[in-house]
Amino acid sequence: MIRSILKDTIFTGKILFLIGSLFLSTSAAASSFFQKEAKIRLFSLEAAREFAIQHNYDAVKSRLDVESARKKLRETVAGGLPQISSSLNYMNNLELATVLIPNFFEGKFDEKIPVQFGTQHNTTFTVQVNQLLFNGSYFVGLKTSSIYRRLADQGLERSQLDIQETVSDTYFLILVSEESEKIMRNSLDNLRKTHFEVKELYKEGFLPETDVDIIQVSVNSLENGLQALLRQIEVGYNLLKFQMGMDLDEKIELKDSLSSFIRNLSPEEWFETEFKLQNNLDYKLLETQEKLAEMALKNEKAKYLPTLSAFYTYQRNAYQDKFDFFGEDVNWFRAQILGVNVNIPIFKSGAQAARVTQAKLEVEKARETRIQAGQGLRLEMKRTVSGLKSAYDNYVNMKDNMELSEKIYNKTLEKYKEGVSSSMELIQAHDKYLNSQSQYIQAMSELLSAKNQLDRITHNY
Repeated sequence: MIRSILKDTIFTGKILFLIGSLFLSTSAAASSFFQKEAKIRLFSLEAAREFAIQHNYDAVKSRLDVESARKKLRETVAGGLPQISSSLNYMNNLELATVLIPNFFEGKFDEKIPVQFGTQHNTTFTVQVNQLLFNGSYFVGLKTSSIYRRLADQGLERSQLDIQETVSDTYFLILVSEESEKIMRNSLDNLRKTHFEVKELYKEGFLPETDVDIIQVSVNSLENGLQALLRQIEVGYNLLKFQMGMDLDEKIELKDSLSSFIRNLSPEEWFETEFKLQNNLDYKLLETQEKLAEMALKNEKAKYLPTLSAFYTYQRNAYQDKFDFFGEDVNWFRAQILGVNVNIPIFKSGAQAARVTQAKLEVEKARETRIQAGQGLRLEMKRTVSGLKSAYDNYVNMKDNMELSEKIYNKTLEKYKEGVSSSMELIQAHDKYLNSQSQYIQAMSELLSAKNQLDRITHNY
C-alpha cells in the first residue's frame, strides 16, 4: 500500500516537474518573443541624421539619380566610339522586272526588245563599321555630361542637407514636447494637490464649494491639454521615423537631452561665424546651372561646324533561282567599301542664329540668377544670425518670466491657504504661470529652430 502511494507520488511529481519545465520554457520563449517585439532603438541626433541619410526615401532616389547620371556620361562617350552593325537581307522576286533594251542581237538598234535580268532568290549579308571623326556637338556633349554628373552629385548633397535639417527640426520638436510634458505633469500634480487640500477645507466648512469647482475646472483643462500633448508627441515620433526611412511600427527613443543642446549654445560665437559663399551648396548649384547654360550655347555654335565620319562596309551576296543558300555550289560574291561622310551646314534661313541668340540670353539669365542668389544668401546669413540672437534673448527672458510666475503662484497659494487671497486670484496666478510655461517652451523651440537654420546655411552638420 505504502509502495503504491510512493509510486503514485513519484509519478505525480514527475508529471508536475515536466509541466513546470514546459511552463518555464514556454514562459521564457514568450518573454523572449515579447522582448524582441518590444525592442526599442535609441537614437542620438547624430545617429538619427546618419540613419536618415542612408534610408530616407529622397536620399535613395538622389543616389539613383547620381547612378543614372554616370550611365548617361558613359552613353555619351560611347557615341564617339566605333559602331558596328550587321544585317541579313533576303528578297524573293516573285516576278522579275522587265526592261527594254536595243535589239542589238539582230542589229536593229532602233527596235526595243523586253528582257528580264536577275534571279528569283537574292540574299545579302552586310557588316558595317562607323567611326565619328569630328563633331563639335559631340565634344560639347562630353563636357556637358560631366557637368550633369556634378549636378547630380550636388543634388544628392543638397538632399542630404535637407534631410538633416528636417530630421533635426523634428528631433528638437519631440524633445521640446517631452519637456513640455514634464512641466505640465508637474503643474498638474501640484494643482491636484491644491484641489485636494481645498476640498478638505471645504468639507471642514472653511471654504465655499465654488472654490473647489473653480480649481476642478483648471484640473480638467490641464488634463485635456496633457492628453493632446501626448498625441502630439506620438505624431512627432511617427514623423521622425518617416523622415528617417524607418518602419512606422518600430519603437524608438531619443538618446540626447534637451538641456544638452541648450547648454552647448554659444551666442558669442554666432556673430563670428564665417560665411563663405563659394562653399554654400545652393550657390554651387547655381554655378553649375550657369555652366550648363554656357555649354548649351557652345553646342548651338558647334552646329555651324561640319561633321566628319568614316565607314567601312563588307558584303556577301548570293543569287539563286531556287531557295538554296546552304549548298556547296552556292557562290557568295564579296564586296567591300571604305568611305568618308562630310556633312556641311550651309544655310538654315536664320533658324540656327535664332537658337544661338536664345542660348546667349539663357546664359545671361543664369548669371543674373547666380548673382542675385549670392546677395540673397549673404542677406539670409545676416538675418539668420540676428534672428538666432533674438531667439536666445527671448529664451532667457521667457525662462526668467516662468520662474517669476512660479514664485508668484506659490506665494498666492500660501496666501489663499491663509485666507488672504481669493480663489479667483489663485486661478489667475496659476493661469499666468501656465502661460509663462507655454511661452518658455515656445521660446526653446524657436531657439533650436533658429540654430538649425544657421547650421543649414553654414553646412555645420
